[in-house]
Amino acid sequence: MKDFFGLLGCHLKRSVFSLIFLACTALCTLLMFFFAVEYLNPEQYHTLPGLHYFLSKIDQKGARYFVMMITSFPAAALFYDDWKSGYFKFAVKRAGRVKYTFSLTVSAGISAAAVMILTYIIFSIFVLAKFPAVTDVDAETLRERTLGFLNSGLLYTGKSALCYLLYFLTKGAMAAFFAAFAVFQSMIINDKNLTIISPVLIYILYFSFNFFYILPALANPFVLFWNGFKLYLEFGGTQDGSLFSPIAAVYPMIFSLVFLIILPLVEAKILRVKMNNSL
Repeated sequence: MKDFFGLLGCHLKRSVFSLIFLACTALCTLLMFFFAVEYLNPEQYHTLPGLHYFLSKIDQKGARYFVMMITSFPAAALFYDDWKSGYFKFAVKRAGRVKYTFSLTVSAGISAAAVMILTYIIFSIFVLAKFPAVTDVDAETLRERTLGFLNSGLLYTGKSALCYLLYFLTKGAMAAFFAAFAVFQSMIINDKNLTIISPVLIYILYFSFNFFYILPALANPFVLFWNGFKLYLEFGGTQDGSLFSPIAAVYPMIFSLVFLIILPLVEAKILRVKMNNSL
């Protein structure tokens, strides 16, 4: 395990503790503001919209395309760099293929999730300086307005902080999921430009071929990361219920964690083939 954590620390130093990490966080935050700017004028509403309103609008405006790609920048190309420099040979000799691919994929997931979560936190702090955390309306009206928002049941039961925390963690899990795919793609096709755009490319292909109609709900990224109400129903919830289920709330994080454990095992096999072919 010492070798694994040593490699993980090395990869995190190259991704999280880097200027590109700060630059990506700043760029993602600016994009959030760009997509939300038309909604930030409170004078056009009878009641001030809550934070949930702006977070929903960010998704509706298509910011996810750009943000998903940018969040993967700090670590998605680590394998490309290792392969070109030959560093992977030293790492594999030191710790083995499995530990190397695990450290690479986990570090990509952590860095992407960190960029995503920090971006949402910074954006939310700015919004909360001007707007309330929850719309100031009666519980039934709030319920109608937030139907479909992730874990919306927490908003009208006085647990808005937990609601937004789970929302940020879910978005972080989404970023980790797509960043891990980028690392996987870089091992198959060792092209830096393709690796950088692969999260968005995978996302576009996913919707272009309507995979969300094929995959089961509990393995469907659309349900896990964007359709909290559907996920809530999958775990036995009803529209007349609280619209919050603890297991549904944490399931996206569990799914991404399991994915980040399984994918490196496949990558280790791919790396063995690439190493044999390079001899």
